[in-house]
Amino acid sequence: MEINRKEIKLAPSLMGMDYPEAIIAPLGDLQYGAMGADLDKFKRHVDWCMEHNAYFIGMGDMVDVASPSGRMKIVNAGFYESIIGALEDHAEQAMNVVLDVLKGTEERWLGMHRGHHYWDFGTDIDRNHQTTDTLMAAALNTPYLDWSALTLLTFDSSGQECQIHSTHGSGSSVTMSGPLLKLEKRSITFPEVDIFLEGHCARKAGYPKDALVTRNGQLYSKRRIFALTGGFAKGYLVGKTTYVEDALMTPLNLGAPLIFVRPVDAEGRLDLNLSL
Repeated sequence: MEINRKEIKLAPSLMGMDYPEAIIAPLGDLQYGAMGADLDKFKRHVDWCMEHNAYFIGMGDMVDVASPSGRMKIVNAGFYESIIGALEDHAEQAMNVVLDVLKGTEERWLGMHRGHHYWDFGTDIDRNHQTTDTLMAAALNTPYLDWSALTLLTFDSSGQECQIHSTHGSGSSVTMSGPLLKLEKRSITFPEVDIFLEGHCARKAGYPKDALVTRNGQLYSKRRIFALTGGFAKGYLVGKTTYVEDALMTPLNLGAPLIFVRPVDAEGRLDLNLSL
């Protein structure tokens, strides 16, 4: 697990609240390169976030050039270098399309996770052991968070801290609630974390849940946010068959959640809100 520290700036509340805020925008599961990736919606979401001073955290699967099983099949197939080179060119082109959309966001990233879907440039002598995920993190001037990370946020002119546990995630569920229940159980492992984020299932869902804590002999409510970070890949297309339709999976609403973080007093209380 990675430990990531970042100081961020607060801005006036978008909703007119009394306290300044930071907007955290988890972003992933675009799966560009596969049928159904909605690059236009992705770009509109990124533009809105930039207009409102949001901070991004990459949740993985930005491109969809090879799944884990696909990468293993390619390795076992023993393709000629010319074929591997053509696949690498395709992966690089897909990555550059996404990076072009993200141009100008470089100073607004908390980090970039590894997903399931990426290309490993292990056969490229100039980029040995680099992947589309590590290269995107470098291009965006942000830490590579690998599979899971604990991000410790501090705020300008404030000694308060907000802890985020994030991971691309794994597993599946037929219902919306299944992945959320798994995410909520993680709060037992990380009792001090304020925000839990998970991608992979492409669901845009979440809720706040309060816990009771004591400080200086007083009882306080500590709000925690549990969020599945959505996605931008359409599952059903007229005239075409995606892997979602082929497996008769449930269609999901596209987009990504936003988390609003407001330090509200010197004792360390955070006002947290989730927008879907």
